[in-house]
Amino acid sequence: MAVLKKLLFISTFSAASLVQAQTAAPQFDIYLADLHQQKISHVKKVNNNSGYQNQPAFSSDGRFLYWTSEQKNGDASQMDIASLELSTGKTGLYRATTLSEFSPTVLPDAALSAVVVEADGTQRLWRIPAQGEAKALFAEPKDVGYHAWGPQGDLLLFILGKDEADHQIAYRSSTGELKTLAKNIGRALAWRPGSQQGYFTEKQGDRLSLSWFDTGSNTLKSKQLLLPQAGQDLRWLNTNTLLVSAGSSIYSWQPGANSWQLWLDLSKSCNGSVSRFSISPDQQKLAFVCQPKVESAT
Repeated sequence: MAVLKKLLFISTFSAASLVQAQTAAPQFDIYLADLHQQKISHVKKVNNNSGYQNQPAFSSDGRFLYWTSEQKNGDASQMDIASLELSTGKTGLYRATTLSEFSPTVLPDAALSAVVVEADGTQRLWRIPAQGEAKALFAEPKDVGYHAWGPQGDLLLFILGKDEADHQIAYRSSTGELKTLAKNIGRALAWRPGSQQGYFTEKQGDRLSLSWFDTGSNTLKSKQLLLPQAGQDLRWLNTNTLLVSAGSSIYSWQPGANSWQLWLDLSKSCNGSVSRFSISPDQQKLAFVCQPKVESAT
């Protein structure tokens, strides 16, 4: 197991800071629940190990749930992609590697794309099949933190800078052209289904605000709507409903509206804060990340 050289952690309104592997990782747990008409049931914790368990993503056929899982070996740790087969409940690693991987995202051919921390510490976007050769998708850009695929093989990218204010959201066209969209940003990236609009967030005071880039018209709409207090992570439910996690709840927004509405209260299932979440293709399963509230010593 290779020692993790870079570890991407995100504060509430910021982007990433890089810490050494010896630093204790925050505790995150992933839960899976049945979802029906904005209600959940049969909630269960997915991960068996402690530490950083984050970034859930369903396979395109809904059979598997993938996530970033911290694997510990003594004082060393590595981030690998874990998997859960929903029909059997069997968990394991998607694939054993010598490098650390983050942000698993399903590709049309059922392989995964992921941010890989290479041996020299460079972070690039790779294609990782279940079997066969895993390799970088392209040489540039480096220092990729997060990614989201658009409808035409294009990408929204979160690229690490020298500090939080220097992190940027960039658009990479299918031909490799790179365009910086914003700095002073949040981590969320989400393409609106059935459109050419890529959504992200920018800092506005002590909160984040919703922005988007339309690749068809080459139009950028910046800071159009404040997210709920503590809101961070985005996910489209369908072409008319965008979801955001904030505190222990998930809120919804319809394009054109000027406010967010409570969509799902998860406080009975998460004694802390909900961050990243994913909904299965048939919209019958919800996976969400809970960072438990740290109880102060008495």
